[in-house]
Amino acid sequence: MQVTSMLSAGYLQPMMQSSRTTQKADQYRQAKEQEILAEEQNIRARLGSSAEVHTVYQYAIGEDGRRYITGASITMKGTEEQLSRVNGGITSEDIKTGQQEVSDAQDKDGRESEQTQNILEEESGKQAASRREDKADDEEEAQIHELEQTEREVIAHEAAHKAAAGEFGGAISYTYTEGPDGKRYITGGEVPIKMKQGATPEETIRNMQQVQAAANAPADPSGQDRSVAARAAALAAKARAQLSREDKEEEDGEQHPSKVAEGTPIFAGADEEETDPNKNGVASVLAAVAEYQIQGLLPAA
Repeated sequence: MQVTSMLSAGYLQPMMQSSRTTQKADQYRQAKEQEILAEEQNIRARLGSSAEVHTVYQYAIGEDGRRYITGASITMKGTEEQLSRVNGGITSEDIKTGQQEVSDAQDKDGRESEQTQNILEEESGKQAASRREDKADDEEEAQIHELEQTEREVIAHEAAHKAAAGEFGGAISYTYTEGPDGKRYITGGEVPIKMKQGATPEETIRNMQQVQAAANAPADPSGQDRSVAARAAALAAKARAQLSREDKEEEDGEQHPSKVAEGTPIFAGADEEETDPNKNGVASVLAAVAEYQIQGLLPAA
């Protein structure tokens, strides 16, 4: 003999969710789920272990996204004595079509609720992915814009050096950085500037003045630029000092032992005593550390 018992938190025991908050509604669903499971266990205990019991659950999606048991259809097979122990059981032959329709409707509602939840979760995931992509695009665009701005500034900076250096400037060289778009952008550069001494102190002064102008030509000279300008200023100061001594010797009509013959380089050999930095200030400090015979190239960044 077979009977079926219907347990439900829906049509048998209506849920009063409309007057509760979302949290209380889910708490109510959870409590009803526990009642259904407890009732199922009670039925199994009353039937005994020899009876066959098969349970089909109905579900609904809660506000928290979890599936809650809202009903159960329990089919029991056993002796008439066993089945008589179960209150509310009815023979399977007497199950009305309407009750089955209710059960089917509950199953359908559960499936539709689950499908709706899945759709909402999928849409939420797509929106989150779209926001991440938009943020990544914005960051990439900002990085590219910064690289483009840097490139324009570097080109203008080095062009100013080159234009002011004239014959003392070498070829411009650049360094590059690859951007997120795969393109190479100029992010650094330099112009070699030759520190060329003149045949006379006057010529050396003019050369160093042009070197200073080239080093300071950009609107924002770098630390290396200022270093080159300082060395040129030190060499020019040394030439002026030499020129001043020559003028004084001419006025006094005396031949000073350290006088430099006209037309000879103003810088002495490596064994010449260096200027005392403590006596002549910053220019002498720079001049003391500089090579007296300078023909090399100093880069202006």
